[in-house]
Amino acid sequence: MAAYCASAPAYSAKKKKAKDNGGASSSAYSGTDNVKLPSAKRTYFYKIDPTVIAEVEIGSPQSLRKAVQALHRTNGEYAENERVLIEIATQIMQIAWPSQKVTWDSVSFPSDNLYLGAIDSVRNGIFDSSTGKSDFLSIILPALVILSPSVTQDSYDLCEQACKEALFYNPSSVLASYLLGVTYVKKNNFSGAEECFRTAYNASEFSKEIAIAYARVLLHFEKYAETDKILASFSSSSDSSDIDVLCMNAYVSFAKRDLPLAEQYVARVLQQTPNNLEFVLFRAKILIEKNDYIHAVSLLDMYAKQNDTSIDYLVLRAKVQLDWSKNTTTATQTVERALQLYPDNTEALMLAARISSETDAPVAGKYADELCAKILASEPENTAAMRYALSGLIQRENWAAAYEVASKLANVQNPSADIIKNYVEVCIKLRRKSEAFDFAKKMQIQFPNDEEVLQAYVLAYAENGSRDLVLKYINSLLDSSSSKMKSYLYYRRSFLQLTEETVLADLRSSLISNPRNSDALFRLYQVYYSKNDYRKAQYYLRQVVAIKPNDSSIRRLNEALTQLIK
Repeated sequence: MAAYCASAPAYSAKKKKAKDNGGASSSAYSGTDNVKLPSAKRTYFYKIDPTVIAEVEIGSPQSLRKAVQALHRTNGEYAENERVLIEIATQIMQIAWPSQKVTWDSVSFPSDNLYLGAIDSVRNGIFDSSTGKSDFLSIILPALVILSPSVTQDSYDLCEQACKEALFYNPSSVLASYLLGVTYVKKNNFSGAEECFRTAYNASEFSKEIAIAYARVLLHFEKYAETDKILASFSSSSDSSDIDVLCMNAYVSFAKRDLPLAEQYVARVLQQTPNNLEFVLFRAKILIEKNDYIHAVSLLDMYAKQNDTSIDYLVLRAKVQLDWSKNTTTATQTVERALQLYPDNTEALMLAARISSETDAPVAGKYADELCAKILASEPENTAAMRYALSGLIQRENWAAAYEVASKLANVQNPSADIIKNYVEVCIKLRRKSEAFDFAKKMQIQFPNDEEVLQAYVLAYAENGSRDLVLKYINSLLDSSSSKMKSYLYYRRSFLQLTEETVLADLRSSLISNPRNSDALFRLYQVYYSKNDYRKAQYYLRQVVAIKPNDSSIRRLNEALTQLIK
């Protein structure tokens, strides 16, 4: 969606250009060709100096003050339209720029005025379209509803269209740019919002509301340097202790992973507003990141007394249950509740996908790849979602789909070791053995000191090289390898042995080097199961269950074996 807030020339020049072009819009205003400009007939404010009207249309705090100052009469005698215009300026200041003080005296005004009626509707959360489109103010005033806490989603398109029409009429309006930016944020069009807020920020003197809104969007795009620059502008003013500024600094510090500084800002926020539930939860989030689960749980319990259905609360509670309590069942129930209430929430979907990939079981009726499909539909480059999706596809042995995802993940400059191993495994399952070997060899050269990458190379080599050459290579690595690597090498060598005795010897050597090698333990289970020695098979399978207690497929095998022994 194109943004409509590109920096524009002065109002009069823009109108002249539009007239010279036969009314055609410039590229920055594409999509407004059918907008009908207010006609040249006399409007309600036609007797007021056009420069005063222009200041109200610009609508920034500074321009509103200039307009009211120009209208000021020491004797208090105003025409009706002047009284209405002063009240419009007052209402815009209060609604759009609440941090600013209204420094002028109020005036009486007619109760049945169309412009002021639109503002009354705004305060009730209603977009009032009865104002018509006789001038700029009749177009833009209903769009102030986008700032109302009770605005509904069905007003978003109306506000967007009103702001675009207002900007087409007066591209210099700071108010219209700001309102359109707020509308874009609510519609998740952050690139459009960034352009609008940048225009408003650069076109006016410093305004807290514009600065905070602009900083939030920059933070969304992880533009930390620009965000810091905006927040630094508060440091020399009394606004540096403003609650909104402290909140913004806390968000930025957390996003930059400066947890101590984020915690300081959160503490300052809670000093001023101790019952601020959002920041009680934010503090719990920081503590969880610091692995301070005991204090985090206390805060979560405190929050839950007021609200136990917040998506942020449910996600944090599930993380604690999963990472601290190690209670996968309870964590699954919490995530499923979150998805029931918020089916499209990315964090809940990601956490559900993680649980599914770790348990090899569905969460909310879906496996990891199915859960991530919803995320990848809107965020196709989300690497974390792709990794969980790949895990789910591998677990369900959907090798063709797994190959597509693995290829995309592997085709980056520095793929991680687990991606390399997954790609090699998928290629081998699809009998792309030479592809697996070429890739693994390339990665082993690129990461010569990474043992997991070496394991991927050994696996690929074992599938491509002759038995004698592979054995010789594995044996050459054993003496200089770490215990963990030795365990893997013995395990891999067991597949090359020709007798049961040597297979078992290698597997036992693997466990001597690393008693928690679940692959070696599972292979021992398979060996003894094939010999119908079910008790020995279960001895090793139970150890796999102890290492992977959340793996539902392993638990099912153990349960089946228990029934067989009975």
